[in-house]
Amino acid sequence: MNQQGKTETLVSAALPDETVGNVYADNPRITARDVNVFYGDKQAIDRVTLDIAEKQVISFIGPSGCGKSTFLRCLNRMNDTIDICRIEGEIALDGKNIYAPDVDVVPLRARVGMVFQQFNLFPHLTVLENCTLAPVSNGKMDSGTAHDKAMEYLKRVQIPEQANKLPGQLSGGQQQRVALA
Repeated sequence: MNQQGKTETLVSAALPDETVGNVYADNPRITARDVNVFYGDKQAIDRVTLDIAEKQVISFIGPSGCGKSTFLRCLNRMNDTIDICRIEGEIALDGKNIYAPDVDVVPLRARVGMVFQQFNLFPHLTVLENCTLAPVSNGKMDSGTAHDKAMEYLKRVQIPEQANKLPGQLSGGQQQRVALA
């Protein structure tokens, strides 16, 4: 356990025989069992089995091209957009197979978000405006509710004092936190 009381597990995606830590967790939120991923005839991931518990921190470490990002893309079905990609095995979120035919990927992707190395904040909008633009523009929230929710998330990622700054005034790490929020 780390200082925040979160369990940490280190996993090597390409070399399962060198996995460090326990791949199983008590009360997992996400379970992956014997996951294989193919791009055409090329196998990108070979039999990955892993549990992820709530608030658990997982690190995937390995060389370029070993399947780290491919596995992460499986968790919210981003590989569905690649015609030659085929996934075998099972990945479940809260006990429900996310690849079941009745699973709608839109709410799944809302629950399993991704923050990429390269992300785009609108440079002419403040941090708060970046966080509220989508839910207000899409009619999901009124501006007051979106403001309150954005401030809640900015507090969670520990940068509420940056709400009125432009992205260019933030460090790279702070910009990543805005993308998370």
